[in-house]
Amino acid sequence: MVSEFFLAALSFGLAAGLKPGPLGIIVIQQTLSKGLPAGVRASLAPLATDGPIIVAALWLLTQFKQIDLFTVMLGLVGGAYLIWLSTKMLRVDKISLSNKLNAQGSLATAIKVNLLNPGPYLFWFTVGGSYIIRGNAWESTAFVVTAIGTLILSKMFVALLAAQFFSALEGRGYLLAMKLLALVLAGFGVLTIADSLAIGLR
Repeated sequence: MVSEFFLAALSFGLAAGLKPGPLGIIVIQQTLSKGLPAGVRASLAPLATDGPIIVAALWLLTQFKQIDLFTVMLGLVGGAYLIWLSTKMLRVDKISLSNKLNAQGSLATAIKVNLLNPGPYLFWFTVGGSYIIRGNAWESTAFVVTAIGTLILSKMFVALLAAQFFSALEGRGYLLAMKLLALVLAGFGVLTIADSLAIGLR
């Protein structure tokens, strides 16, 4: 169902967008040093980086799409990655960003940082790729558009928070939202592993 792919992509995009990381730091730094428009521009980096990564992942994954063992392994690795990511997010007890905002950056820097970040590769070559090859054209398209769109909008929201309420990014509310998203990620990780095992046992 398209709704399953949409909800999964929405959760993945929100978690990736709100989780502090290299791209998020650049977005906040740009917002604080050059204003909200610069932070919004930095948020668009996934448009330039994730597209080529998705194409590369799909080319590789479609070569093995008909091999059930590969599909099962892909789902197991992807599910394990989601669970590992969720445990990392759950272990965070304090968000401290102030000491990470020294370096100057730009949209080009944001693109370079995202290209060098292993996160997008791990996602699209595992769990993201498994959703795409499992779905039909509509489901796969909905997944990709929703995941990237939600990621970008989440980063823009972070830029807006940084521009208006920087302290909120280090507050308990933001931390609680991260932990709730971590639980959702863990749930999708378990479902992905269960679906993969079902394919392997049928």
